[in-house]
Amino acid sequence: MSCIMGSMGTEVVTKLTYEEFRQLPDDGKRYELIHGEVHVTPAPNTRHQWVSHNLDFSVTSFVQQMHLGEVWVAPLDVRLIDNVAVQPDLIFVSNARAEIIQEDFIAGTPDLVVEILSPSTARHDRATKLQLYAEAGVPNVWYLDPVAKTVEVLKLQGKKYVMDSVLAGDQALTSDLFPGWELPLEKLFDFHGRF
Repeated sequence: MSCIMGSMGTEVVTKLTYEEFRQLPDDGKRYELIHGEVHVTPAPNTRHQWVSHNLDFSVTSFVQQMHLGEVWVAPLDVRLIDNVAVQPDLIFVSNARAEIIQEDFIAGTPDLVVEILSPSTARHDRATKLQLYAEAGVPNVWYLDPVAKTVEVLKLQGKKYVMDSVLAGDQALTSDLFPGWELPLEKLFDFHGRF
């Protein structure tokens, strides 16, 4: 298996089947399979991880309390189609879609995927992966930007996403997926004065 460097800091490996992809080493790197090509994403930074933790803690607590479904965080494959497996930062699967949860991966379309943007992956997340989410029919995508401290909420209409809202400042993140839940952006992006 040979490697070449792709754009935006991701390493691309020659085409593999999903079964071959599953045999890649468990070396702590985040691998994604996009139309048979393997993309290796750099490890997330501390700002990214802090936002991921804050969101996961808030959403998971609410989802479990209300018995709405299950929340998963990367690294976990979401196999959208045969030769496409991505690793969103956070995944929500409602009870209605629970059959897509397999022992080793999510086999199908989640209700929500969340991508936490970083300079090395933002272009890949916004262009390549967003198109894959649209093709697979993922109804909700959120982009969290830890540097700008903003949240973009996208909803699928037909085969394209429309911007439902852009949140910043003292606003709170809410969702019709989680009625009654809210997370103030001040808490989501609270880095305890480090950044």
